[in-house]
Amino acid sequence: MTNTPITNASTKQIRIEYTDGAPLAADDPRGAMARAVQAARAVLAQVDADNAANPTPCSEWTALELAQHIVAVLDRAAAGPTDRDVPSMPLLADVPLDRLDEAALAAAERIHANWTDDSILDRPIVVPWGEFPGAVVIGVYAGETIVHAWDLAVAIGVDLDWPEADVAVHFEMSKAGIPEDGRGPEMPFDPVFRPGDDAPLIHHLVGWQGREVDRWIAAR
Repeated sequence: MTNTPITNASTKQIRIEYTDGAPLAADDPRGAMARAVQAARAVLAQVDADNAANPTPCSEWTALELAQHIVAVLDRAAAGPTDRDVPSMPLLADVPLDRLDEAALAAAERIHANWTDDSILDRPIVVPWGEFPGAVVIGVYAGETIVHAWDLAVAIGVDLDWPEADVAVHFEMSKAGIPEDGRGPEMPFDPVFRPGDDAPLIHHLVGWQGREVDRWIAAR
């Protein structure tokens, strides 16, 4: 499929009162994961029959398929501390259009339950990109959720306020973990796109991960 943006007739503005993560410490990645879930659910709730087939920055997926992938990311995050084989879990959740938010909420509840024990943050967890301490794993999943929530938002004409402090952390993690050079089959990200210096931080984050920000923003 082509991933040429569809110009949306109007952009829906959504504002979120993000959790502060209490009683977790401000820098606890589980708090960032909770806020990423809030952002993702706000966008998932806007996917409907009229926009489900829209192209997205993830060229292989429609808006509905990207929404199903977001649910799958949350499922993987929830499974991390368990004995499930996370790398073998599907890329797309088998969830129909009218149950996306229900499935995301159920995954969020499992994330909360499975990551409650502080010791999990130090425990090695096997994920599709290797084996890392739990704190790194939940931080990466939080960042992936935010980035894909942005992908879905621009695809369906949603303007969201993003958790800025978390986005700043995800941006630094992306620059450390996804080098600008050497992208290809083993590092499946498109070239870095650099928005203007005054662009919102979320644009710098998704641009580092290869999104052509200006092209998609222009279509909203």
